[in-house]
This record gives sequence, C-alpha cells and structure tokens, in this order.
Amino acid sequence: MNQVEITLDTFKWTDLTNPTKEMLEQVASEFGLAKKLLYNCLDPDYLPHVEIYGSTQFVILRFMEPAFHLTADTVQELTTKVALFINHNRIVSIHRLPLAEIDEVEKKLKNLRKEDASKNHVISLFFEQVSLSFDQPMTELEHKLENFEERMFQVHKTQSLLKEGYYIKRKASSFKKVMKFTIDAVAKVILKSDCPMGLLQETKDRLERNYFYAEEVFDNIQALLNLHMSIESQKTNEASFRTNEIMRVLTVLSIFFLPLNFLAGVFGMNFEHIPLLKDPYGFWVSVFAMFLICLALSYYVLKKGWLMDRPDLNQVKEKNKVELKNESN
Repeated sequence: MNQVEITLDTFKWTDLTNPTKEMLEQVASEFGLAKKLLYNCLDPDYLPHVEIYGSTQFVILRFMEPAFHLTADTVQELTTKVALFINHNRIVSIHRLPLAEIDEVEKKLKNLRKEDASKNHVISLFFEQVSLSFDQPMTELEHKLENFEERMFQVHKTQSLLKEGYYIKRKASSFKKVMKFTIDAVAKVILKSDCPMGLLQETKDRLERNYFYAEEVFDNIQALLNLHMSIESQKTNEASFRTNEIMRVLTVLSIFFLPLNFLAGVFGMNFEHIPLLKDPYGFWVSVFAMFLICLALSYYVLKKGWLMDRPDLNQVKEKNKVELKNESN
C-alpha cells in the first residue's frame, strides 16, 4: 500500500494505491459513507460515472492499464479504475495499481501556488490525465487499422488476419464506451458542482475528439471485415463455378460414353450365339449404330442448351466486383 498526501490552504488530497481494508474503513468513517461503497471502489467492473452521497461526490474514472496484453479487448483488460471521493475540504483517490498519470497530477499540483490551487483544479487534472492517457493507444489503433487494410488486399494473407481485425474492433468498441461515459461524467461534474467550465473545456474537447476517432476506427474496421468476408465469399464462388464447369463437361461426356459402353459390353459377352457375330459387316454395323447414338445424343444436348448457355467466368467476376463495390459504399 502506498499513500501520498498534499495539504493546501483550503483542502487536502490523499492518494491511496492498493489500500488495506482498515484504510478503506477509515476513509469511509471520515466521509460518513457506507463501508461497502469503499470496498467496491476497487471492483474492476465499474464504468466512469458520477454519484452524490450527501455532501460527498463520488467519481469513477478509467485510465489506460500500464501494461495490457496484446490480446486485451475489454474495458476491464485495457483500462484500470480510479475512484475519487470529494467533499468541501478533502479529496481521496483510490486505485489498485501505481499510475504515471497520478504522479503527473501530483507534480502539477505541487507546481501550483497554494492560493491558486483548489479541489476543482485537482478534479480537472484527473480528467485531463484521463484524456491524455488515450492519445497514444488511439494513434496505435489507427495504425493497426491502416496495416489491416493494406494486408487485406494482399494475394497471400495470414490466417490470423481476421482475428486481428476482430481485436481491433473490440478495442475500438471498448475505447468508445470508456470515452462516452467519461464525457458524460465531465458534464455531470460541471452540472452538479461549482467546477468552472473553463477548467474542463479542453479536456472535454480532447475526449470528444478521441471518441470520434474510436467511432471512426470501429466503423471502418466493421466495413473492412464485411469486405473481407465478401472477398473470401467471392473466391469461394469462383472456385465453385470452376468446379461446376468441370463437372458439367464430365457429365456431358459421360452421356456419350454410357450407351457406347453398354453396346461394347453386350457384344463382348462370351455367349456362343450373338447377333452379327459371324456377319462380315457386323463390326461396321455396330460402329454405325454407335455413330447414330452419338448424333442423337448431340442433338439432344444441343437442344437442351447444356453447352450453349454456359456462363462466362469473367462475367461472374464482374458481377462479384459490382456487389463488393456496393457493399463497401
């Protein structure tokens, strides 16, 4: 457990990192809050929001996790929670991990003159660090989106490409959620406290800008994933078309050979008495009969249009391209 305290003219700020149960009970007693509320403030499932308990303002913020796994894609895996308890002369911040953003708040607060520092400055510094903590992750996510788009149109794609796109989509969705709730929290702080709009305006603008980028990444990756599935479906359709054409030719050829094989099989039987067996023109009669059968089958195949109505592969490709273009638009 690590504790930092800064005492100024009108208030005192206390920062607790991974506090003990006894320390949480002490804070609950000082603020006149239920112990359960303090116990739950380290629960990783809470999203940014603002609540009022009597004279105490309870604010939940989420900062980027200091070291998250590459496959992290949920709010709980990508971000960590900071709880703020604020009354007229005291601010207590509680979190489970050491955060560079909290150190930056402490540094900036110490550089302020005591007469200029107020609890509203501390609140604005926390929101400012939240907005700044998402700048680098959003830039990296946009670069991943660009890389995904370039690789999607390569001839040889890795099997993990679709999985990577899925993670980009999930991360963008998580960032959208956190920033949307944080923007709402900023509005509630301005509405329910005496915090001047000027202190939070720049932070609010940065959060809205990052929210716009997250929404754009989410929409783009969704469109690219749909396009990727359409391209794969197009390749499957073309392969199926080629297979069907091969089977079509083989089927037509088998129509000719089945009756010919039947005649050859009949005259190849080892019976003593077979028609035309002793006839000097028997061979030519059988060949002529086969020729007539082939002519009759050719007329039947052409009449049915089994060879004349054959679709063109280029036309199929053009049709698929038009469909892909319509889906991308």
